[in-house]
Amino acid sequence: MNTEDSTAPQAPRLAGLRSRWLCAATAGLHGDPGVAGAALVGSLGAGRADDWSDLDLLVFVDDTRLDEYAMPGRLPSGPGVLTAAFDARHNGPRGTRALGLTYLVDGLPLQVDWYIHPISRGGWPADSVLVLDRRGFVRLPATFAELLSAGEREPPTPKEPVERRLGRLAMVPIAGKRIARRSPDTGRMFAILGCPYAPDASWRHHLAALRELLDGFAALGRPDDVAAGHAYLDLVEQTLD
Repeated sequence: MNTEDSTAPQAPRLAGLRSRWLCAATAGLHGDPGVAGAALVGSLGAGRADDWSDLDLLVFVDDTRLDEYAMPGRLPSGPGVLTAAFDARHNGPRGTRALGLTYLVDGLPLQVDWYIHPISRGGWPADSVLVLDRRGFVRLPATFAELLSAGEREPPTPKEPVERRLGRLAMVPIAGKRIARRSPDTGRMFAILGCPYAPDASWRHHLAALRELLDGFAALGRPDDVAAGHAYLDLVEQTLD
């Protein structure tokens, strides 16, 4: 989850894709009796989102079904193809699960983070927007970030080298988003990707570096993902021109 910049340039195409996906996923949540509750968290939940914002969703399920719902594809989806799924349970407290998913929707990547929590921990963060509540969970005084950081964290799951490379591929559009927002966090994202970053260089220079990095992922045999990454960077360029 990231703090969004309200001065970010508009990207109505991205906002439209996100809205379509969320509308369909929301209908799927209402149609799944195993989901006790769901809410928007992250920037959309806190009311600080912009057109570039990704989706963060918190769901509550029966304690005994936590791992079932943490399987990629178990939770409802919107339009597009699920192209990457990462176990991100280390981002939450012990006894919870999390998934980082990437969908390709109309040739562009859409990031969706699911936080799957047991009913025994039920309670809506102060900065969340309710989607579904079958149990009447209370509203908590803590923010979602505070709830995630409370107590002992779930240990990370082992990642194979190919999975780590796929993770870096999925992060390239996120770095592009930082450029579009002119975020001070851009350099840190480039460092995570292992991509050269010059603080005084132009945004065009940084986009060129990301495109070169993208082309280096061709050996993974994921041409659609690479093409979607380029399409996203093209959108950043068109927006900033």
